[in-house]
This record gives sequence, C-alpha cells and structure tokens, in this order.
Amino acid sequence: MPLAFRDAPFKACIFDLDGTLVDSEPGYYASDLEFFGPRGIVIDEELNLRVMGTGTKAYMGLLAELFPDNPFCSLPLEERMRLRDGYYLEHWAPRARPFPGMAGLVSALHARGLPLGLASGSSRAAIDASLGAAGLARYFSVILSCEEVARGKPFPDIYLEAARRLGLAPAGCLVFEDGSKGLAAAKAAGMTCVALPDPAMGPPYGEAFSMADLIVAGGSGAASADYLLGLVDGLPALRA
Repeated sequence: MPLAFRDAPFKACIFDLDGTLVDSEPGYYASDLEFFGPRGIVIDEELNLRVMGTGTKAYMGLLAELFPDNPFCSLPLEERMRLRDGYYLEHWAPRARPFPGMAGLVSALHARGLPLGLASGSSRAAIDASLGAAGLARYFSVILSCEEVARGKPFPDIYLEAARRLGLAPAGCLVFEDGSKGLAAAKAAGMTCVALPDPAMGPPYGEAFSMADLIVAGGSGAASADYLLGLVDGLPALRA
C-alpha cells in the first residue's frame, strides 16, 4: 500500500486505549463489580456506561456524590484510586487483549514512520499493564494518562498535551476513539477523529457521535487492519 501521509492534513495518530485498542472495557466492568460490590457500592450497567471513558479521578468523584455515606468514599482520593486500580491490575489487566484489526493498524502505521501517541483515561499503571499484555507498547512514542493533565475527557486537555509532546499542532493529529467523551475531547482539541463505537449501541449511534469525521460500524472488534488503513488513506480526500 502506498505511503499516503506526505500531503495528508495529519502528521501523527493518537489512540484511546480501552475499548479502542484493547478489549478491556468488559474486564474493567467485571473488576468494578467484584471490587465495589463487597463495599456496598452497586455499579449497574447504567452507571458503568455513564463513567465509561472518563478519567479515574472523575469516576471516584462521581461515586463520592452517589454514595456520600459509604466508608470507601471517605478515604483520600489517591487511596481510593490506588485500591481500585490495584484490584484491576492483579485480577484483570493481564487478560487484556488487543483488537486484531487495531493492532494491525498500529503496526502498519508505525512501519510507515508515522508518529503514534496514546491518550487514555486510565492510570499509568493500568495503561502499562494493558499495553504490556497486548504487546503494543513499543509502537508509541508518547503515552499519556489522565493523571498527567488537569481535566479528563470530555475536556481536550489530554489530546492537547499529547499533540504538544509529539511536537505537532492539534490539527495535524488524527484520533481513534470508541467513546463519546473521548470523541468530544478530540474534537474540542481541534483534531480529526475516527469513532469506533461499541456495536451494542447500533446505528445511528445517537447525537453523541454526530461530530465524528468517520464512524466505523461494528467498532474496534469488527474492522480488519486493511479496512482501517483504507479509511485512513481516504481521509485526505474526505477533508479536501
């Protein structure tokens, strides 16, 4: 396939992690059910969807609002984050597996010499564990956690910081995101964004995804690397 980025409107790709590159969202939900249940905090499907894609700090803040009298929520923020992440790291992070098509896309873009960044709402420890289990860490020149910026998604901070560390203007970055909060963050940062929503949502995916530059029907698990590369190569013409 020909090198397609010389005249493209983007000079790097930035990926979300959970649900985009790695099939870890079910693991996070299972982990939270196991961790919070004995502590008297019920994480039902509605709440899980509400917090999906937010940073860990925002998640802990929401739980404190919803369960103000729960002893866990009275612990210092850093302690709550450490305990929750520790459970996930021990029991579920080693099971993380990449979506085959997304892993192929990352490998192919890296082989073309395109700089790659990762911007995730997870803690740095969880990011490192997931990337290690998935075998993807070596492809990224910038890896950024929500812990390293003031505000998590849907605010643009993490994508703006990723672009800064890549040495590029935001308009030069192409983002891949599975969640509506991440999509909103990427667009607020002034970036082109390919959305890969969970297939359970089904088309037309709702207003939350209306700002996406492209939507991959079926999400990250359905698309092959060749198909995704074809979309990437077609984006310059789309933007023309």
